Amino acid sequence: MKKIIDNLIGSFDTVKENGFSARKLSAFALMVCVAFVHFKWVNHDNVAEVLIIDLCGVLILLGLVTMEQVIKLKNGNNETIQ
Repeated sequence: MKKIIDNLIGSFDTVKENGFSARKLSAFALMVCVAFVHFKWVNHDNVAEVLIIDLCGVLILLGLVTMEQVIKLKNGNNETIQ
């Protein structure tokens, strides 16, 4: 537990070598927000749309897809995503 707290605090220090990456911290913060939103507002009528939005947000924050690729997919460009 102490190591997790030290790494979390070390993430905000620019001189210190140890700490978590910004992408991982951003994805974790988004997932905390997602859990809160799911608890408060998601019901059986809108669960599919909410999950698609959540997963796209996580993929973008982790850098697995870029916004350009999401826009191409939305507009129906069926070229292979690189």
